[in-house]
Amino acid sequence: MKLQYIDENDKCYGITGMAIGVTIFDADEIVSAISLDSESGESIEFSPEYYFNGNPRLSAKVSWNHILKHFEVSMGMLLGNVLCRSHVLNNAVLDNDTRKQLLELIEEEGRDTCQLEDDEIENMFNRHYNYLYRVFNHAGVQRVAHDFASTLKDCRRMSRGEMIDKLRALQMY
Repeated sequence: MKLQYIDENDKCYGITGMAIGVTIFDADEIVSAISLDSESGESIEFSPEYYFNGNPRLSAKVSWNHILKHFEVSMGMLLGNVLCRSHVLNNAVLDNDTRKQLLELIEEEGRDTCQLEDDEIENMFNRHYNYLYRVFNHAGVQRVAHDFASTLKDCRRMSRGEMIDKLRALQMY
């Protein structure tokens, strides 16, 4: 599987996977809107809370934990994107080369943003990957993903509130 989108339907399921990932990681407050018509790297519009400008009154530990949480959410969105496209849209298993490519991207980001060691990043990656693998292979979640992708394809853009309403069914699973 390639990381780039091959068509609009593939992009729609990628955005769906990111929306589910951000919801699963209980971080939907960082999203302002999602758009199918945006450039690939700009499909998710983040709220100001997502961007960390630093605060000298916060301890280094609090700041680092904030950055780490956003790193994990970003990882969840990336994995959600690829796993939704692979498992839900294409009904296929993610190949080892793509998984390795994802890990390399995430390791680079983890080293740069959080100063994590590769073994720490790999453990975190494996934990999140295994969890999201089970999520996107669940029949109920797949139904929600198909419904969400269909709605997104029709309306082209969703606000945070619309996204949350459409993904509310995930709470049952």
